[in-house]
Amino acid sequence: MDPLVTAFLQVAGDPVWIIDRELVFTDFNVPFVRVCEKLVGVRPQAPVALDELVDPARDAVANAWWRDVFTRVLAGRSVTADRRPVINGVKRYFLISGHPVIDGNAIARAVFSARDVTDVARTDSEDLLELAVTRMLTGEQPLEDVLREVVEFVCESDGWDCAVIWLVEPEGQQLAPAVIWSQPDIQVENFHSHVRELRFRRGRGIPGRAWLQDEIYWVPDLLEESGFVRAEITALAGLHAAAAVPLHDGQRVVGVLELMTRPVRPMSEQRQRALSRAGKTLGRLIVRRQMQQLVERKNYEWTQTFDAIALPLFITRLDGTIMRVNRAARDLVGGEFRDVLGRNIAVSEDEPWKTLADTVAAVRDSRTPCTAQIADNDRYWDVNAAWYASTSDGEDRVIIVMRDTTDLVRLSESVRRGEKLAALGELVGGVAHEVRNPIFGIGITIDALQQIIPDDAELNELFQVLRGWLGRLNRLMENLLAYGKSWTLVLEEGLLDEVLRPVVEGCRQIAAQSSVTIDAGIEPGLMMLMDGQRLGHAFENLIVNAIQHSSLRQSVEVSARAESEDGRDYIKCVVRDRGPGFNPIELPRVFEPFFTKRRGGTGLGLSIVQRVVDEHGGIISAANAADGGALITVRFPVFRK
Repeated sequence: MDPLVTAFLQVAGDPVWIIDRELVFTDFNVPFVRVCEKLVGVRPQAPVALDELVDPARDAVANAWWRDVFTRVLAGRSVTADRRPVINGVKRYFLISGHPVIDGNAIARAVFSARDVTDVARTDSEDLLELAVTRMLTGEQPLEDVLREVVEFVCESDGWDCAVIWLVEPEGQQLAPAVIWSQPDIQVENFHSHVRELRFRRGRGIPGRAWLQDEIYWVPDLLEESGFVRAEITALAGLHAAAAVPLHDGQRVVGVLELMTRPVRPMSEQRQRALSRAGKTLGRLIVRRQMQQLVERKNYEWTQTFDAIALPLFITRLDGTIMRVNRAARDLVGGEFRDVLGRNIAVSEDEPWKTLADTVAAVRDSRTPCTAQIADNDRYWDVNAAWYASTSDGEDRVIIVMRDTTDLVRLSESVRRGEKLAALGELVGGVAHEVRNPIFGIGITIDALQQIIPDDAELNELFQVLRGWLGRLNRLMENLLAYGKSWTLVLEEGLLDEVLRPVVEGCRQIAAQSSVTIDAGIEPGLMMLMDGQRLGHAFENLIVNAIQHSSLRQSVEVSARAESEDGRDYIKCVVRDRGPGFNPIELPRVFEPFFTKRRGGTGLGLSIVQRVVDEHGGIISAANAADGGALITVRFPVFRK
């Protein structure tokens, strides 16, 4: 051992000991050995483990107490605590101090000392209360728990039988009991129940008089005093002397410490001065702790409010480092709060992070609020950002608010598309009506000519070709009329599988004629609001379209299942073929009216499907699968009663 440490242990008059991280006493001095002999009847020899010195089987409470204190110090904290053992039948008071010993960058050991303050406590109330206040300063418990320890320490040290700390209520009109403590032999239930019911206005009762006079109010013998309220005398039955000490915060009385004892007891001037000074110190500390708890409560309420906001909120430094996020922002980033804080807002090079990083940079450079719009695949965001100076450290911060405008954008696009299609539908509907009559006339004329002209194989073939073209024109006119016709959906709650399964079964014959199979994976119980007939026609169109683009012995996949994304529940339907897929250049136009690359197609099928999906509140998209083939995805909102 270091000679300096050895010398220190030898000259120290108080018990001093050193422990390592395994809670083993590696070194200690003679006073420590003497105390151990008196307390546990053991003369320790280094090294000795805590469990050997304080057997947990014999005194589990003491073992747990020492283990907690040692662990706190070895974690890097300096700790001050008091211990009150009984030695030779007399309660002694020790002030325990512990400090970590840092070796390099690690805490290897801890050093402790125990100062016997029993005689000081009995002769000097001022020192006694300072020790209690020190305990309050170093503790981390709630205010009520700390005050209870303070009054217990004072009463046991200075011979009081019970004590009450009265605090001024927020309205400032009366005192209410905050902490009540009494010796075990006091009738606790009766005493405590009476005191809890008491309230004192300024000038009423012992606490009220101390509040009014703003000085210690001392009653050496209650039986010789008159003017107390009846309830107070009942509460103080069996107690004869009382002292009420006003608690100051420097400007006003914030409470009263009332001390009571059964023997008739005079008070010396020395004790009065000590209690008066302690009352001022304690009052300031009470107000400080009350303010701390108020700030903590307000911070908790603010945090709860911050997290309750559905919009993602980020608070960053000017360099983009994330300092705080709410729950919605954390969910957007992904992971736990501890994983998000400290990261840069440029989480990746993709959206929305790229635009958010650019927005932070714009606010930093301009010191003015900035806005941005983000389009990220199927999601859209409005972003507002502003800077402010943090009140905690004065450093500039940027607060970012993101508003998901996806539904609004989709609604706007749907309305705009609906208006466009309605105008187009009215136009094509009128054209179709005008064209159908000539087509009908041409058909009658062809029939009449075939009756007049002598039977000829070549002419009959030409007539058949003409009828084919007329049939094609007639189907086009029917599609135009259907497209231009206004309809009203009758939405009723229903199960999607009850609509999809019959459609799939009806398309299997068409698929078989083309040597194509249909694989269906439809989840049961998918409830939504629907017009079953319109929705069935839409899916029939999608499946037939997929069959027509499939080659021999290929399969068409149809699926429907419930999914959740970004906290939203929806029904996802997919129709996929194994054909050539979409031309990437033409993908943005596949739902446009009259756009088609299929021979004989009208280009209205997918447009009508999109219209049906829109009116069901859904979203339809087209893409190419990674391993080939076209992929049509439809999302519908889930219906819940």
